Amino acid sequence: MINMNKWESGLIQVKPGFYAYIDPDGGWFKSNTGIIDAGDYTVLVDTQYNAPRMKKILEAMKERNLPEPRLIINTHHHGDHVWANHVVGNALVISHLVTSRLIEQNMDIDPSMFKAFFPELDFTGSKHTLPNVVYEGGIGLLNLPNGVKVKMVYMGPAHTPGDTLVLAEEEGIAYTGDLVFYKVTPFALDGYLKGWIDAVEKSLMEINIDYFVPGHGPVTGKRGLEDMLEYLELVIQAAGEGYKKKLTPLQAALETDLGRFDEWVDRERIVGNIYRAYMEIEGAMPAEPVKNIASIALDMLSYKNRRNQE
Repeated sequence: MINMNKWESGLIQVKPGFYAYIDPDGGWFKSNTGIIDAGDYTVLVDTQYNAPRMKKILEAMKERNLPEPRLIINTHHHGDHVWANHVVGNALVISHLVTSRLIEQNMDIDPSMFKAFFPELDFTGSKHTLPNVVYEGGIGLLNLPNGVKVKMVYMGPAHTPGDTLVLAEEEGIAYTGDLVFYKVTPFALDGYLKGWIDAVEKSLMEINIDYFVPGHGPVTGKRGLEDMLEYLELVIQAAGEGYKKKLTPLQAALETDLGRFDEWVDRERIVGNIYRAYMEIEGAMPAEPVKNIASIALDMLSYKNRRNQE
C-alpha cells in the first residue's frame, strides 16, 4: 500500500485495482495520470502534455500486466491533462460538456507556442482532440465490468469552469484532477477562487474518502485538502490587502509572506493567483477568462527571478 508520508512517484498502487502515475516534480505541465483496473480494460483519468510522457506511462502499465486503456476521463481542459489523449490507441474520451466546449475553443492553438515560456519542455506530439462522449449536469456514472462504480461529479467552476471529480466511493479513492494540488502551488488563473474553496471545503472535505490522487503532487488524505485550502485563503487575503493599497498583482505578491508554502513547487504562481483574485474583487464572472496572459506570465517570471536572488 502507498505511504502518504512521502512523495512516492512513478506507477504506484494506491489500493488494489487503483493506480496512479505520479510525477516526481509536479511542476508546470508535469501532471499525474490515474489508472483504474476495470478487469477487461483500464480507465485512465487524464493523460499527459506530450506523447513521450504518455508512452512512458503505457509502457509502465504493460510491465505491470495491466489491461490496455479503453476509456479516458478528462477532468478539465488544460493541456497537461489532455494533449496526449490521441496517444492512447482507440480509447474513448469522456468529459463534462463544459470541458468539451473549452477544448473545442482551443483547437486552433498550437501547444508548441508554450515553448516560448518553457524552453526546457518537449511538446512532441502535443495536440488537442475532442472528447468522444460528454456528460451534462451534475453526475455521470460508469459501471465497470468488474463491478466497480465510478462517479464523475461536476465541480466547476473551481480550478476551471469544467472540473470533474472522479470518485470510487465504495473503495474510498478520488482522482481529483487539478481540484487538488499538494506540495505544488495551485493555479487559479482559469478558475474561480470562491468556487474552488467551496468545492474543496463543502464537498471534498465532506465525502468519506481515504485517498485523493491530485492533479499535481503526491497522493494525500484530508490533510492535503486542508493545506490547499489554507493556501487559497492566503491568496484571498493577500489580494484583498494589495487591492486596498492599489498595488499591482506583482507588487502584492512580492509583499506576501508565503510561509511554509514558499517551499511548494512553482511558488511564482502567487502572482497569477492574485491577478485572478483582483478580477473577482472587481466583479468578474466565475467563468470569465483572463485577457492578458502574456503579461501575467512575464510578471510570474519576474517574481521567480527576484525571489531566486534572495
